[in-house]
Amino acid sequence: MDPDADHNTPSYWELAKLKFALGLPEHQNNAEMKNKLLAGIVEGDMAPYYISVCTDLGWNMDLALLDKMLAVNKERQTKFDAESDGDSVSDEDDYTSKWQEKLDYYCSLGDKENAQKLATTKSQDKSLSIQSRLYAVFGLFRISYFHGCDIFGMKKAIEKATELIEGGPISGGAGDWSSRNKLKAYEGLYSLAIREYDKSARLLLEAVPTYESYELASFEDIVKYALLACMISLPRHELQNNLSKHGEMAQALKLKCPDHCEYFSSLYECRYADFFVSLALIEKMMRVDPLLHPHYRQYVRDMRLRAYDQLLQAYRTFGLQRMGETFGVTTEFIENEVGRFAADGRLLCKIDRVAKVVITKFYVNDEKSRDNQVFYSPQAVHDREVLYQKIIKHGDHLLNRMKKLARVIDF
Repeated sequence: MDPDADHNTPSYWELAKLKFALGLPEHQNNAEMKNKLLAGIVEGDMAPYYISVCTDLGWNMDLALLDKMLAVNKERQTKFDAESDGDSVSDEDDYTSKWQEKLDYYCSLGDKENAQKLATTKSQDKSLSIQSRLYAVFGLFRISYFHGCDIFGMKKAIEKATELIEGGPISGGAGDWSSRNKLKAYEGLYSLAIREYDKSARLLLEAVPTYESYELASFEDIVKYALLACMISLPRHELQNNLSKHGEMAQALKLKCPDHCEYFSSLYECRYADFFVSLALIEKMMRVDPLLHPHYRQYVRDMRLRAYDQLLQAYRTFGLQRMGETFGVTTEFIENEVGRFAADGRLLCKIDRVAKVVITKFYVNDEKSRDNQVFYSPQAVHDREVLYQKIIKHGDHLLNRMKKLARVIDF
């Protein structure tokens, strides 16, 4: 059975997030999370995952509960074996359906060993159709993602899926389109996990309008991941085009992701104090997400840098106290952080600690004359308005030199 047939993401994905969160110091003794995780394991008879959770989190194992779940798993395994070996498998499609259902069952149990073994075998079986092998490869990606976000395993799965899709025709145009569409979602998540934010934003934005990889993540989660990638990688005008004017994204953000919608709109509308509040919520969410946790400090730091840069581009100087009030933080915080970014060369400005101001504009003087001094923000050098001014300025200079040259040339 196709796990995304009813557009519902398997519930066991939430258990992986709960397990990860319980491994963090601030949630180790969270009774509510523990109860939710255990309830989910019992509901799905996830005996292999229960063993993994008890081992990794130091829980006392309930042997009676484990035996009960193992008995259910064994009964289902026996049924799968009987169906695979019996007369019920009448053709290749039926056979494919059986092993795919078995693979999905192993994944739902958190049975990494058996799921990985079956998916690897089927992905390498050249007697199967490319479509069937891709099903197994995408399964390998999900196994690596579910069990600790194994980046190496996710990378291998993406490479194999790309090889299968690009290496030969897939039966039927629809299948080819569907496989490529799924690959965008899978590769978009992988790119996010390795900080390739530009690539992740492009892939996830392309996947959103025709999203169908519900076995990997819910539509809501994909929209959130797409937003996070866009916010850190896209220029301001592209943010508006892709988040405000992008029908599916805009609608999903407003209806299903209000916190993420406010995160975008507060930065875009220059409500910097509100943006810092939203960024704190985003940081909290990223910290408990196994895919994003390794990057949350870097991400939040770079988003603060982006906000500072956006504000300072419009000013030649800006008071530290006023800047602190604008962002809803103390003057000392702004002075230390902006100073650190400036010292690292990431924010092209300097701080006058005596006058308590940030100096953000420097003059460009191409003609070596004070009359021709034009002040630009360093980050704005490539903006269209600045380029236009430079072109006009240099063009006038060139015309003047040509006129002088024409006077001395005897035609």
